[in-house]
Amino acid sequence: MRSRLGGIGFAMVTLLAWLSAGRGDEPLPRAGATEKPSGTVIAFAGAGLTDAMDEIKTKFAKQTGVEVQASYAASSTLARQVVHGAEAHLLFSANTDWVDYLDKRGFVARRRDLLSNRLVIIVPIGSEANVTRPEDLAGDDVEQLALGEPASVPAGRYAKEALTRLGLWDRIAGKVASAEDVRHALYYVETGSADAGIVYATDAAISKKVKIVAEIPEKLTGPIRHPIALLKHGEGNVAAESLYRYPRKSAMWASCTRTACCSRT
Repeated sequence: MRSRLGGIGFAMVTLLAWLSAGRGDEPLPRAGATEKPSGTVIAFAGAGLTDAMDEIKTKFAKQTGVEVQASYAASSTLARQVVHGAEAHLLFSANTDWVDYLDKRGFVARRRDLLSNRLVIIVPIGSEANVTRPEDLAGDDVEQLALGEPASVPAGRYAKEALTRLGLWDRIAGKVASAEDVRHALYYVETGSADAGIVYATDAAISKKVKIVAEIPEKLTGPIRHPIALLKHGEGNVAAESLYRYPRKSAMWASCTRTACCSRT
């Protein structure tokens, strides 16, 4: 079991490496355009995509000279900021719902799925808690369970949905320590403030302070997809449109095929 879960962590790290490298994906202007990317791009990104986004913006800047100013928070918070006038060019969202939310209100120029993810159960690295499956979260070894706020944070909503389908939510709800985003849920477990947590595999993979003890099957959550949206404020902005295409889907799909960590979206 541990070797299989360890493989998930390695696969997701490999996925992020491909995502951030953008292999073979030159951020060129639109077909027929002669203008080169310039200026500054403002990108909003879900907290769980922090590491990938940091790598992307660094490599994009090296190739184009364009600075990417990234703001990280729960996707729900970022989407509402856009509605209330925040002039972001792009949104890297933790799920499709908040891009749908913006799309219905006329804020999205273009959108596409960037990568897929999985939920995993984590405990502090030195924990001796007997947690090897979701059902164990209802046991005495887990007094505090860290989740993203289920009402607004995509990772938390997915977690609640999975636990509800397993018939566990009513037994676990009193233990839940709600976090403002998935990275704060990870932090609660890293610091021992929570005995266990449910986060994205990508978040668990980058932490040396937690260990993955179980994977939550996709059939319990449905597909978890992280889309990127070019917002109306970024439409016609050559730098923003270049970042939207960087990296292309082809590189992402090649990575997924190589690691068998996600499904083609």
